[in-house]
Amino acid sequence: MSTLVTGEAVELSIQPAALAARALSCLIDYVVYSIINIGLIIAAFWFLLRILEVNGLLLTSIMTIMSIAVFVLLPMIVEVLTHGRSLGKLILGLRVVRDDGGAVRARHSFIRAILWPFEILSSGGGIAALSGLVSPQTKRLGDYLAGTMAVSERTAPPPPVHTHVAPQLHAWLSRADVSTLPAGLHRRIVQFLSTAETLGRDSRWERAKELATELNPYVAPAPPEGTMPEQFLSAVIHRQRAAEYERQQRRAAASQAFRRGVDTLPHGLRLRGS
Repeated sequence: MSTLVTGEAVELSIQPAALAARALSCLIDYVVYSIINIGLIIAAFWFLLRILEVNGLLLTSIMTIMSIAVFVLLPMIVEVLTHGRSLGKLILGLRVVRDDGGAVRARHSFIRAILWPFEILSSGGGIAALSGLVSPQTKRLGDYLAGTMAVSERTAPPPPVHTHVAPQLHAWLSRADVSTLPAGLHRRIVQFLSTAETLGRDSRWERAKELATELNPYVAPAPPEGTMPEQFLSAVIHRQRAAEYERQQRRAAASQAFRRGVDTLPHGLRLRGS
């Protein structure tokens, strides 16, 4: 585990992504983007040669533009839309976040994406690997310039935090359908709620909005209009914990009932059953 310091000097416990996990994630992304790039090139060749009959110089220019779009623009778009998770990172449980723990924005992803061909493609991943080896957080050059880092979301659950449900949300929460949250999102919400009181007003508001936006697809219907993002986060985590407590109680009751049933059997039957 490592510590991540927010803009308000609040320390958060995080697990930097292992270099091997980052390398495998990068390999998965490279294979996927290469397949997309090859498919687009084949389609372009067929369309341009069969229909437009263009010259070789134009074909070369179009192939270059496609490669830039696939290996620079596409990774940037994917990272922004998924809040720091490409396909490779999704498979390995990784996520790219800002150095202060917030979600990456377009400018962070653009800097990372524009250096990706240089660090990965031109050197076979050697530059990124060398940078990751000397970095305590396994950062590559794009991370240093963008102010980001890759973290592992498959870590131990965060410590308990007090949650409550605002009075105006009780009726909505009683009928809301809350899906199981990804472990990483659940952890980041709990970490935010545990440190919210120490954050500045603007930073606290922005972080709550980011997390509420990520949480929204897992809750139906949406909270009532005018609900504060932090109230939304606290209510959903409270609901998740209450549901988990009920499941534990039911499992404990079923286990006790089973043991009572076994104890009432004759001794010989118990031995044969075991």
